[in-house]
Amino acid sequence: MQPHLKKAFTLLALAIIAFIFVRSLVVPLSFGQYGWYRGDALGDIRNFPVEYAGSASCGEENCHTNIYSVWINGSHKTVNCETCHGPSGKHVNNIREMPGPVNDSRDYCGICHYKRVARPTTFPQIDPAVHGQDMQCTYCHNPHKPWFV
Repeated sequence: MQPHLKKAFTLLALAIIAFIFVRSLVVPLSFGQYGWYRGDALGDIRNFPVEYAGSASCGEENCHTNIYSVWINGSHKTVNCETCHGPSGKHVNNIREMPGPVNDSRDYCGICHYKRVARPTTFPQIDPAVHGQDMQCTYCHNPHKPWFV
């Protein structure tokens, strides 16, 4: 075998050995336990504290039934309560623990309702420059029943 090929194969073999060594240091031992995943991730995720309770906990626990019944039949029924009101897991367990204040700024409502070319024309969209004279959306619109002005 030619000397330059011996050097090339030696370098290749050293590179492979170095790769295997570095990989053994970097990749967790539980990687591949359940396919292309880190097996210990399930336990890690399970140990996260529960912060969200879901919209059903707001209305089906006989707390906010009036608002819930209006919301569940309205056009915002696909928007979870906690999207605007924030995580309410602590509030469900202790009613004295209030969720954070609602973000009712124009820009927050505009995430969904500012006019965008890609949105369907049937979706309620506004041009913020001409609609509402820079007032908060909740001044005119009730988010639980947005069709009512």
